[in-house]
Amino acid sequence: MSDDLTNRGFPSTALASTDGCSAIAQLALLGALIGGSAAAGANIRRLQQQETDAAGALADIGRAALASAAASAVAGAAASAVRQQGLLRLGVLFASGTAVMYGIQRYLEQGAEP
Repeated sequence: MSDDLTNRGFPSTALASTDGCSAIAQLALLGALIGGSAAAGANIRRLQQQETDAAGALADIGRAALASAAASAVAGAAASAVRQQGLLRLGVLFASGTAVMYGIQRYLEQGAEP
């Protein structure tokens, strides 16, 4: 094997290491995509049933994407603090993401009250 090949024959340049901030930003982007996609699916159905208009649906999708991005970033940062792999790390990831989403939802509900 050549010296420039590592990890089962993949070139070492293909396996770029990421720093903590970059990894958290990637998690936030992934969270935004997943949350925004889920909200888009739900809002398409709401649009078809004429329960909302396009502006309301887009606003809801944007809120969901931002909330999911924030929750994913916080959860990723918290989980990276746990050295162990496996269920403990997964539990920290789930619990912290859930807590952030709960907090954001409570904040939005309080803001909507007269």
